Amino acid sequence: MPDTVLAPAPVRRVRGKSKTKNWRRVQDEPVAVIRLEVDASNPATRSRLASMSTAVHALRRTMQHQARDRVDAYWAAHRLRDRVGLAEARKRFGLSRKAFEDAAAEHVEASGWLRNHLTKALAMHLADEVWQSVDRHLFADKTGKRHGPPRIGSWWDSTRIPGRARSHTKPRTWETFRLVGTLDAHAAAYPATQPGSVLAEPEVLPTPIRPKGQAGWWAYHGPLAIVFTGLRHDLVLPIRLPQGMGQWARLQHFLADPNTWHKIDLVRVEDPRAPGGWRYYAHLMILGSGWASPSVRAQRLSAPQDRVGEVDGNVSNLAIVSMPTSPAMLGGLAADQVLVTPQQRAAAEKAGLVARRRQKALDRSRRNANRDQYWLSKREQARADRRQTAGLPERRVDTPTGSRVADAAGRPKRAYRRDVLTSSYRRARAEQATAARSATQAKQARARDVAARIVQTHGPNLVVEHVDMRAWGRLWGRGIALFSPGMLVAALARECVAAGGRLSRAGTRKTALSQQCPCGDRAKKPLAQRTHHCPQCGLVGDRDLVAAAMAACVRLADPDVPGSACIDETLRAGLRRLTGQQEVLRRSTAPASTLASAGVWVGAAATHGVASAGETVTPLVTQPPMRLGSLLPGPRADRATSPDRPTRGQTMSLRLNS
Repeated sequence: MPDTVLAPAPVRRVRGKSKTKNWRRVQDEPVAVIRLEVDASNPATRSRLASMSTAVHALRRTMQHQARDRVDAYWAAHRLRDRVGLAEARKRFGLSRKAFEDAAAEHVEASGWLRNHLTKALAMHLADEVWQSVDRHLFADKTGKRHGPPRIGSWWDSTRIPGRARSHTKPRTWETFRLVGTLDAHAAAYPATQPGSVLAEPEVLPTPIRPKGQAGWWAYHGPLAIVFTGLRHDLVLPIRLPQGMGQWARLQHFLADPNTWHKIDLVRVEDPRAPGGWRYYAHLMILGSGWASPSVRAQRLSAPQDRVGEVDGNVSNLAIVSMPTSPAMLGGLAADQVLVTPQQRAAAEKAGLVARRRQKALDRSRRNANRDQYWLSKREQARADRRQTAGLPERRVDTPTGSRVADAAGRPKRAYRRDVLTSSYRRARAEQATAARSATQAKQARARDVAARIVQTHGPNLVVEHVDMRAWGRLWGRGIALFSPGMLVAALARECVAAGGRLSRAGTRKTALSQQCPCGDRAKKPLAQRTHHCPQCGLVGDRDLVAAAMAACVRLADPDVPGSACIDETLRAGLRRLTGQQEVLRRSTAPASTLASAGVWVGAAATHGVASAGETVTPLVTQPPMRLGSLLPGPRADRATSPDRPTRGQTMSLRLNS
């Protein structure tokens, strides 16, 4: 009997190494993102989007489990690492980008249903995303810190489907989501019928049809749409453009030139008012700077470049002090403080009360639907015991208020994800997420507005102390969440770069700004001491403002290294001359007389100039003080109908006070 010859196993085909040099985006090249809403009104389209989200979550979670297992095995094999070396050990455990991409492709090939909703290009891009978390864990960054091990996300965390960037060397090459159509064709298909609106789009946008012929979607020149090819049937998502005054110039900046389009990510946001409970967006990244209105560009160009300032961040306030870069220049100190007003604090407390009530309603709904997973409270149990002793029938408790049924170690016997959730619970939870997202977006918008006003007055060359605000959050969680200094400092850094400057970070080990005085004296102060009083020169002022003024004298040998910061004695001498009038560094809670009738809680005078004997005091700002606004969650206290809302074009005052 002849021997049976086995056929060789099929080898997976790969593209091979590229013969030309791969295109790389310049590291410092600006990029910008515009959010485009996807019309998912069609039930078939909405079903395919939900299936794709499920497939992406399943593959991402599988890769995260695999990444965690590989990392744990790598750290446990310490003898292997010592014997063969770190690089060889990582290779054996498959800790490389290529190994993760191959594993993702194998998962798609082995699973029959994944290939119906995903392509291998998208799967490999998901693997790259998981590998980034592994890379940050294995290798330290520039500061020498490593991130924690890869985390396994939940269904609610899987809200983004990453797309691959299009090829900038080969024409007509998009591997995942692709934007087709033109802006002019979109405007011609839905012309505006009312003044002030960009377009007149119908409630349900029609789904574009793929042109016939080999060119396919490359021959399509109709309204804008997102296309995902590579499956049995193309996924076509109509795009709904933002409406409103001033939007057309912004749309032209992002969508008029297809050569600047780079990549598209598909994002879903939970919304109980949307069909299916989810709203989908396409985040289009372009190779270029973001759009800014002509007034914003003019404001950034008018920012003073001949001043240097410092931002002293605190848990509940932000102090800014600036001075001329050269002591011989005209002009004096300018100081500002961003604080929380009583009206804004009251609005935040009201919003917090609404959030707590909503959370209590969610807890009651969960307890009602899963009453067997909760113990009776002491009061409810005592009442049940009295009824049993009296021979009365047992009374059913619909909402047990006791603790979760758990074992001796305190672990719940049934996981929370296994609970039965009613439709009202899911709807209330979605409304809670929507309200929190709206509050966060409002805080970010107010942070950008405050940062723009700070740069307009103090210039784009600012210095901030290099501190870890995560420690502040652990100590003062509720207080720091009320003010959000980290969000404001981040917005200030972006605004400084946009205005042609930079927000530098200075280390506090050598500078000790809170202990310094312009006269050169140095003394430690406890945290509870909020007033600076120097026994040498007699300077009395607010601690935060004096520290901010001292940081204006900081110079960095290397702007990228916060530890290279030191105090420039020449600038310290100039600051000492400028602090002849101490009112600029004092905190005042008296409302300004010009705005007292409007109920605005503001500070005192705006600026102070050079106060040395025989010199002329040249004020920097002569406008009356005004309020900037806060970064608080909840209802905005500075709407257009509010009498204390500042108008556009006004200059920032000395400070914001509470």
